[in-house]
Amino acid sequence: MNKRIIISLLAAFFIPYLGFSQIENKLSFETLGGYEYNYFKSPEEVRVNGAIITKENLMASSILQDISANYTLTNKWNRNNRFRFFAKPSARIFYENIKDSYWSVNLKTKYDHKINRNTKILAEAKIIRMNREGLGGDQDVLINPLGYTLYGGSLGVDFEVFKDNEFRTALFYNFKNFDSYGMRDLQFDEFGIEISNAQKFGVGELRHEIGIDVYIKKRLYDTFNASDLITDGERNWDYAKAMMFYELPFSKQFKVKPNFVYYLRKDNTADRSGFNQFGPGVFVKYDNDKTKISSSFSFITRNYKSIEARNTEVKIGETLKYEYVNFGIDVSHEIRNDFWITATINSKIRNTNYTDIDARSFRNYRNQYIGVGVLWEL
Repeated sequence: MNKRIIISLLAAFFIPYLGFSQIENKLSFETLGGYEYNYFKSPEEVRVNGAIITKENLMASSILQDISANYTLTNKWNRNNRFRFFAKPSARIFYENIKDSYWSVNLKTKYDHKINRNTKILAEAKIIRMNREGLGGDQDVLINPLGYTLYGGSLGVDFEVFKDNEFRTALFYNFKNFDSYGMRDLQFDEFGIEISNAQKFGVGELRHEIGIDVYIKKRLYDTFNASDLITDGERNWDYAKAMMFYELPFSKQFKVKPNFVYYLRKDNTADRSGFNQFGPGVFVKYDNDKTKISSSFSFITRNYKSIEARNTEVKIGETLKYEYVNFGIDVSHEIRNDFWITATINSKIRNTNYTDIDARSFRNYRNQYIGVGVLWEL
């Protein structure tokens, strides 16, 4: 019920201002064709009832088509108020496995009010609907259905501490209700605070930036029996995450942004699922108006506190450890006014010391996709 109250109050506050002047609308459509490998993130083999199931029967891969639209409405009145509405419906069609296709809708509103030259109040509300069948196989959180509905909101302030130093903080709340799957039903509430601080400075004609982004949150899970809604279990987890970064421009068009992330989860219920995670990454961006390229790479290590790793026969005397290698690149090139050719590559590889072939969770996996498409801006 809390989520509906939050969304209703924010909507009631924002909507009346839509009648004022300086309204700007943007709309774009994109379609992309490609291929995704192992989209359920399965290991290469699992033993079930004494029989080995190989990757040919475990992994789902397919030729795909993505279809999406992006709509943005911006409304400004006087110099101090701005309202924005974003809508993004999208679908991914797997032509070799139509039943695995899915769609989503992402709706978001943002409002900012300038108190003075250096201070703004920020508010945001969002709704996300992911309509997808199946279970998540990577075991990053609880085993969960891939379909869900999420409601969220935040309220914060942004101000300039001193020249070219921006500080932002916000309180946030999210409610995520996963679709029931057989006898499995799951939801969580989470709330917390996020803080960011960035300092810009000039070196010659270029602007450098150094900063840190931090959040702390509590997540409360409820698991239910989907048939009779009798409570089956609860989880109380705390999270903390910090990312330090430095944006290094080589020109006005080309920037590199190395970073380092530290991420912590504390399991307050069973003292089992806690971990610490850390690692370096880098973002690269090139933009000369006609050609836009953005790329990212990270190498992340996750060490669980209590879950013991094992091979097929015995525990190996170590706690569970993940190593993630993540890479992505998006390219777009304008071939005529407001018409773009696009391309994307994305790869996520997880290596783990949990090699028990009788288990499906905690295992190695590789998920990758590639696609080429077109984008039309109206």
